[in-house]
Amino acid sequence: MNILHIISSRGWGGAENSAAYLAKTQIEHGNNAYFFIHSFNGKLKNVLNSVNVPYFSAVDPERKNVFAMKKIIDVCRQYKIDLIHTHLATGCYLGVIAGKRLGIPVISRINTYCGYPYYALADRMLFISDDLKNYFLEDYFRSEPFLNYKPGFIENIVNGLFGFKFSRPDLDKIISKSGKAYDTIPDKFSDYNKKTEGYEGFFNIGITGRLTVEKGQQYLIEALELLRKESESRRDGIGSEQWQGIEMPLLAGKPIMLHIVGSGKNEKNLLKQAADKKLQNSVKFWGYQSDVRPFINMFDIAVSYTTKEVFGLNNVEYMLMKKPCVSAYSGGMPELYGDTNILIKPNNPYALKEAFKKYANDPELMKLEAERGYERAAHLFSSEKIYNDTIKEYDLAIAHIKHIKETI
Repeated sequence: MNILHIISSRGWGGAENSAAYLAKTQIEHGNNAYFFIHSFNGKLKNVLNSVNVPYFSAVDPERKNVFAMKKIIDVCRQYKIDLIHTHLATGCYLGVIAGKRLGIPVISRINTYCGYPYYALADRMLFISDDLKNYFLEDYFRSEPFLNYKPGFIENIVNGLFGFKFSRPDLDKIISKSGKAYDTIPDKFSDYNKKTEGYEGFFNIGITGRLTVEKGQQYLIEALELLRKESESRRDGIGSEQWQGIEMPLLAGKPIMLHIVGSGKNEKNLLKQAADKKLQNSVKFWGYQSDVRPFINMFDIAVSYTTKEVFGLNNVEYMLMKKPCVSAYSGGMPELYGDTNILIKPNNPYALKEAFKKYANDPELMKLEAERGYERAAHLFSSEKIYNDTIKEYDLAIAHIKHIKETI
């Protein structure tokens, strides 16, 4: 099968990561997989080069870009593309127009809670969690913004140039073409041994991902402050000489080090928050890291505390590296973790503090949940399983197009 993946973003996140390694797995199974990307997405280019996935690019395909659309159509013709797999909203727009123009089935991968009307025009919608699927089918596709959507002036012109007219399908048709397949990550997260050194004397709590308000790193700093206050309240009965020079909160008899791995627009606020609370000695900001595995392997507890996460590949990374996890009970997290690890209410530093204490006070629980999480991730989120699930969805999209052609 010849597959063209379209993702038009400039940045790097879970969608780009999962798409790249899905294409790698498809090639390993004998398919031909190609990418169409933003010319300025250097990170994605590097990753695709590293996994030997060929790509094509255009400047600013995130907009209604006529030249990007024409290039996609030319690529489809030249490489005899059998199926277009889109990622994110604008990628869906580009893929739907090109697919309808050429009679090629289009499958749109949906991985955010942001509604977009062109998702409904794909031949198959692929959601990455049941929670996300329910949001679209129960809320967005019944909402006024979708039901009353009308293409704008520029959009109408671009659509017209490629012989496309926006026509909204009814809800039953939308439901009938809704499927699910989880995001994928490289299997290299299993059985990895290298560790960031120098923090053996600390109780290490860590989080990876973009530094944004939605990702919730600020609540980890607040939880750290609560732990420090508890440590301070116990000092009187111990003897001041035992605490001389210690300015760090404790867990399991060790000073805590909070590791924040990643970069993003909220980094300055987080640095200021740590300094204002006089916790700068207890929080280590590592910035963006191309390989997070040595850091995760150093964590005693791994955390994902997003306000509402659809899936969160960093959670799967933690599980595959056998780390006890703390996550917010929201979005797709209950589905991802099942009955493993500790899930708590979002936006609650007190609940975070108590979760950290629960793990730290029970090493056997930490070991048990790490093993249970690993077994679940290895079963549900392996690249092989997700490849097979995705191919089944491709077959449904191809059958949908075939049915349409036969009834014309």
